[in-house]
Amino acid sequence: MPNWTPFKNFFVFLFTLWLISSCSSWLPDAHRQDVTQGNEIKREALDKILIGMKKAEITPIIGNPTLKDPFHANRWDYIYRHVPGRGEAVQSRVTLFFEGDELIRIDDSEYKEPEPPADKEE
Repeated sequence: MPNWTPFKNFFVFLFTLWLISSCSSWLPDAHRQDVTQGNEIKREALDKILIGMKKAEITPIIGNPTLKDPFHANRWDYIYRHVPGRGEAVQSRVTLFFEGDELIRIDDSEYKEPEPPADKEE
């Protein structure tokens, strides 16, 4: 007579798996981590950047750029992206253009003020 115990255990396992998956609507959702990348620049810091400033004067105020493109040495991109665990992603970009060492233009058309985390709001 054949040994049916391995098959029996396998079918019990499949039944249990099916039972758990069919009742997943009452299980809690998994935690989703917030992901933040890039340079978070506040409006107050951005307002301190003025045309004519040198690169060495800018980095202490808003930090090093996220992207220094070797093909565009006179352009600094500050990119910020926040993806909350639940909700929509927020992306912000500030681009500084230089002539030599001097700032000649600021493009903040895609700038969005970073929002404080929900648990720290008052």
